[in-house]
Formats: sequence, structure tokens, C-alpha cells
Amino acid sequence: MKNRKRIILTIALLSYFVTAIDSSIVITGLEKMTEELSLNQTTLSWVQNAYVLAFGGFILLGGKLSDIFGRKHIINMALILFGGASAVAGAAENAGIMIAARFVQGAGAAIMAPTSLALLMDTFEGKERVKAVAWYSSISGLGSSVGLVLGGLLASYLSWRDGFYINVPITLFMLFLSLHVLKDTHVEHFHFDLLGTVLSIVGIFALVYAINGAEQKIIWFGIALVFLIAFLVTESGSSVPVMPLELFLNRTRAGAYLVRTLYMCAMLGFWFFISEYLQRVLGYSPIQTGLSFFPMTLSLFAAALLVPHFAEKTGDKIVLWIGIFCLLLGFLWTLIVTEQSAYFDTIMPLLILMGFGQGFCMSPLTNLGIYNIKAEHAGSASGLVNVAHQVGGSIGLAIMVSAGTQLEGTMSQFHLAMVIGFCFILTAAVFTLFLIPKAVPVKR
Repeated sequence: MKNRKRIILTIALLSYFVTAIDSSIVITGLEKMTEELSLNQTTLSWVQNAYVLAFGGFILLGGKLSDIFGRKHIINMALILFGGASAVAGAAENAGIMIAARFVQGAGAAIMAPTSLALLMDTFEGKERVKAVAWYSSISGLGSSVGLVLGGLLASYLSWRDGFYINVPITLFMLFLSLHVLKDTHVEHFHFDLLGTVLSIVGIFALVYAINGAEQKIIWFGIALVFLIAFLVTESGSSVPVMPLELFLNRTRAGAYLVRTLYMCAMLGFWFFISEYLQRVLGYSPIQTGLSFFPMTLSLFAAALLVPHFAEKTGDKIVLWIGIFCLLLGFLWTLIVTEQSAYFDTIMPLLILMGFGQGFCMSPLTNLGIYNIKAEHAGSASGLVNVAHQVGGSIGLAIMVSAGTQLEGTMSQFHLAMVIGFCFILTAAVFTLFLIPKAVPVKR
């Protein structure tokens, strides 16, 4: 691999890593942030919701922008937004500034995530792309685990503000690499789908808000449905759609988006409820909880290293089946977890198994989601991969939490959530069987 390719891979991996860290690093510092900024329950929820809403709402736009204006310009803009907002969040003295900064952070992440994946698609082909996507896919779990530990350490021994400040040197380093390595893309003529963009932002924003924070959920789901239908109608008649509907005409890609949505429906709920179990039942501190996830992180990364070899020999679908089998077994395993379960005997083997499952699922689902894409649609396809990831996680967690409120006791809620997670993965297995072809060649 040439030096330029290595640097581009570094930019892509760091961009995904820093957004993954930022989604979890706040969690372990929320208590001290609440005290220092005098947050109430509503403003506290918006510290997280503002980031999630912006990330979900702008992600389709983020993917399309790099197709129109070029990867270098758009990823540089995303880095400036994300890094600048991180600095403002770290210096925030009240809830209003914090929430606004988190919203801009989310917008920067929404642009950065699909653009970085599109960069990999532009730069790598064949076996190199499979390997690069495998590393890229493993970064999400690694970043989330590091974020939990780092957030706990900073909140306990330094300040929660440092959890935001740490993004600044990372984004500056990435910006330096981008300015010196990425090539400018000159666009002589471009057309922008303004109506489709507005409809997509409002529709996804309303959907994510209905799932995550709205009190009048039915109204917001209705708003989301109206705007998303209008969005699809607009896109079907647009000559330059923000989301080309032809992306769904390929059965492999359409199946991958659906399976990834179901996969994230299960996995975000698993991360949430296993964290609740470790802290509320086993009495772990935030730092101990974060450290507990490291075996899962290691097995996830190990699986990602094995994926290129297996994919070359068997194709993405077989690798995906290995991951689905591990996850089905893992969710069944959670049903034997009790208040008396020992970490090293029961929990750690479970986390290792779930790590392998995630590692074997994520890379094939990413590869299949960008399979046989035209170069001019690389950003849009990357955006759809990320939409499935973000929206799927929000939907699954909302369903699990809502179902759990009907029960009393952490263990009852945990087991019900895991049964729901098993059903999501089982449904994903069915769609994998019928929608994704038996063999998809490694050459992309």
C-alpha cells in the first residue's frame, strides 16, 4: 500500500473513530456536567438528543455534498465544524451553548462519516478495499469502548470538558493531512436538489426526534411520514436527487441496508442494557464498565482482521452468516445471565462472542451496502449506510426501553430487551437468506 493510500486510510479511520468516541464519551461525564452547568432533566436529554438529531437529519445531505463539491472540500468543512464545535462545547458555561455546540458537532459528524467512507471507495479497489472497509467497520466498536473508558477517566480525575477538548488536536491533525494529501476536485457544473434536501432533513429529523425525545410521539411520527413520502416522490422526479432511488434497485444493496438497520436495532440496545446491568446489578463504576467492554473490542477487532481473508475465499454473505450466528448465540447466552453471574465466567465470554459477531457482520454489511456503486453516487450510498446505522440503533433502543417500562426490576427489563434483540437478529437472518445473493465477488 502506497504512502498516500495509507494517509487517506488514516484520515478515514480517525474520522470514524472520533465520531464514535464522541457518541459515548459524554455518557460517563453526564453527572458532573449536570452539576456544573445546572442542567435539569430536559436540558440534560437535549445534550445527547441535539447530537443525535443533527447526525441523523443531515447525514443524507452529508453524503451528497461530497459527490457534488468533492471529498477534500467537504471533509475539511466537516472537520472544522466538528473540531470548532468540540472546543465550544468544552468551554460552555450554560445549557444553551452546550446544546447548540452539540448540534453543530452532530452536523459535522453527519458530513464526515459518509465522506470518509466515500474516500475509501475512491481510493481502494478489490482486496485492498475489503481490507480497508474491514478496518473502518471495526473502528466504531473500538471508538465507543475507548470513549466510555476515556470519559470515565476524564470525568473522575480531570474534567468532563477535556472529553470535548481532546477532539480538537485530532481534527487539526486530520485537517493537516487532508490539506496536504487529498486532491482537489474541480466541479464545472453542479445542480443541487434543494427541495429534496429540505424534505430529507425535516423527515429524518422528525423520525429521530419521535424515537428519541418527543412527548407527542404519534404527531412527530406523522410529520416524519408525510415529509419522507414527499421526499421519495420528489426524488423520483428529480434529475439530480440527493438520494438516487436507483441505489435501491440493486437487491444486494437494498438487502444490506435493511439487514444493517435490523442489526443496529439489536446492537445499540445490547450495549445500553449490558451497561445498565454492569452498573446497576454488578455495581460497577463508569470506568469499570468501560474497561469491561475491552474483551469485546479486542474480539471485534480480531474478527475485522480475519474478514478480508474469509471474504476472499467465501464471499461477504458467508462471512455475514458467521456474524449472525455468533450474535444469535450471544443473545441466547444473555438469558442465562443472573444477578449472581460472575464477570470472568459468564459476562466476559458473552462479550467476546458478541464482539466476534459484530466484527463479522459490520464489514460485509458495509461492503454490500456500497456494492457496484457508480463513482458519482459513492457519497450518497455511504450516506445510506450511515442512515441505516443511526436510525436502526435509535429505533431498536426505543422499542427495548419502551417494552422494559412495563416490567419492574433491572434483570426483567434486561432479559426482555435481549429477547427483542434476538428477534431483530433472527429477522435479519431471514432477510439475509432471501434478499442477499449467495455469492458477491470481492472485486468491487
